[in-house]
Amino acid sequence: MQSKLNLKRPLTITVANAKGGVGKTTITRYLPYDLAERGYKVLVIDADPQANLTKSMGITKQQHDPDNIFTIDKSMMAAVRDGSFKGAVLEIVPNLYELPSQIDFRGFETFLSKKYGVAEKGDPEYLSVESKKVSLLKGLIEPIKADYDFVFIDTPPTAGQYVRNATFASDYVIIAFQTQSDSLDGAIQFISDDLTELVETFGARTDVLGILPNQVSKSGAIDQVVIKDAIARFGQQNLFDHIIPFARRIQAAPRMGLSRKGYWNQKLFDDIVDPLTDDFLQRLKIVGEVTNG
Repeated sequence: MQSKLNLKRPLTITVANAKGGVGKTTITRYLPYDLAERGYKVLVIDADPQANLTKSMGITKQQHDPDNIFTIDKSMMAAVRDGSFKGAVLEIVPNLYELPSQIDFRGFETFLSKKYGVAEKGDPEYLSVESKKVSLLKGLIEPIKADYDFVFIDTPPTAGQYVRNATFASDYVIIAFQTQSDSLDGAIQFISDDLTELVETFGARTDVLGILPNQVSKSGAIDQVVIKDAIARFGQQNLFDHIIPFARRIQAAPRMGLSRKGYWNQKLFDDIVDPLTDDFLQRLKIVGEVTNG
């Protein structure tokens, strides 16, 4: 396990793919939790109206502090309507905070359309309208970003403004895919379509930190073929060194919360989560986000 690094600046990270069911929320649970344990101050933003991240964080909070009931006074959508995230952030465990989501966040795209209008590609107003839409989340994060070392954004298993806003707000994206062909296609599609347009047309200052295969079966022939395809497409150096293997314990987080307590939980962190976090921090060193001090 690496010692705590001195970051040059706070960083916003989104785990992305154009398709759902690729392990985005799993990574956005465990990586921030592990970073918080290491002393980094971390905020997770649940930009998914399904609120799966919020549910698991609520269970985690009550597991660690049974006397403190998890209540949401202000949801993600309410904070968006108010134009400020201040007052909506909840502490989960020491160093780990969350901006929670609820079902009302389904109205996010409708809110954007009512606020800024609707313009399709090719319309004279498209660039102006879409620029305002894709930058809304970034504008809300900036006033609180300096309070944290990392801000992680979880997105729903759909394309659209949820993912576009999160990506535009991010310094880096981690491209996640499970080792099925359509999931890899979703990673390729995200980079070639959404990310490219946001950077080249709307000026997003977002880069890819790495490609992260996960839920890989060691005995699965198709898994190994897809990983080889990913290496051929993106290059070995762009894949995380620590590929996340299939582990049933990872799937228990939505019901049991996050903790190192117990043999199997500790083994999960020792074998999978800690090496992933080490890999993540090493990549930040490589891209120059760490000071020498």
